[in-house]
Amino acid sequence: MNLVRPLLTSLLILAATFSLAPAAEKTVKVFFLVGQSNMEGKGNPIHLDTYKDDAAIKPTYGGLKDGDGWKVRDDVWITYPSKHGGAKHGPLTVGYGTKGEDSIGPEFGFGHTVGNAIDEPVLLIKIAWGGKSVAVDFRPPGAPPSQAELEARLERIKKKNPDATSEDAKEAYGHYYRETVRHAKEELDNIDQRFPKLAGHQPEIAGFIWHQGFNDKINRDLRDNQYADYTKWLGQFVRDIRKDLGAPDMPFVIGELSTGGIPARGEFQIAQANTAKIDGLEGVAFVPTAEYYDTAAHELFEKGFWKGTEEQKAQWRAVGNDRPYHYLGSGKTYYLKGVAFADAALKMQND
Repeated sequence: MNLVRPLLTSLLILAATFSLAPAAEKTVKVFFLVGQSNMEGKGNPIHLDTYKDDAAIKPTYGGLKDGDGWKVRDDVWITYPSKHGGAKHGPLTVGYGTKGEDSIGPEFGFGHTVGNAIDEPVLLIKIAWGGKSVAVDFRPPGAPPSQAELEARLERIKKKNPDATSEDAKEAYGHYYRETVRHAKEELDNIDQRFPKLAGHQPEIAGFIWHQGFNDKINRDLRDNQYADYTKWLGQFVRDIRKDLGAPDMPFVIGELSTGGIPARGEFQIAQANTAKIDGLEGVAFVPTAEYYDTAAHELFEKGFWKGTEEQKAQWRAVGNDRPYHYLGSGKTYYLKGVAFADAALKMQND
């Protein structure tokens, strides 16, 4: 009996079966980083050099550098369509903040931490504008303004534009929410064009990082009811953004507004944290960050070193770059906040 031909036929069938099996789908993990000026980022990365031996920086400092320069990652990419001065995209490195060519925001620590932890390639979609509130600018569609709010807004707008109409007032509410959704969808649709190395990868939405709050904190109307409306509106923001991005289970991380550090914690931070406690709102985490505020830099700022002698200015520039409401422009603070956001997002991936 000739056994060669049946054996050969079986091998050919087996080979054909494997060749027809679909290849494993390639994915890219996508994280949205959204908020106002402190998500934009005012940090100077040279402050990480200053603090390279600090206990909080030393363990990861070496992985941030490539010789004397800053590492350019080949597994984490970032696109920043709303960047002041023009959209920017490329591999993750310094330069995605908005105060100087090499400035950083939370994306720097976030991207390095996530990139080190995840095998798949990572894409960060950063969408941020300075001076924006949830009360008006990021107001979600599920929490429309009352008639009284619209009338008050129209009165305010008319002081600058007497020809303004009620439609102008209505359009202001949620404008930057709608812009966030627009940018997010456009960037998801253009991954192949923006990043040829990611061509063919299917985006997998892995998390939404929210860092915002200053303009709401200083809102007297919100303060009068202990920011309960902020909690309510941010909770609705979570529901709406998940729906509009087609990601009903998207992990949502709320970064604490921590300008001024631990002593500045109060009712607003409680309101932020309470969002993660809303009944029926799952997959939301509040991340404390006041511990990362640079108290040493704050002391120099209070002493006026930023406008002092040349020697004092040099000491200040080694640790600071801006005013307290921008975390003193501390590259150390922005980096550690990003790491904390990433740790929270990664934990939610594994839960």
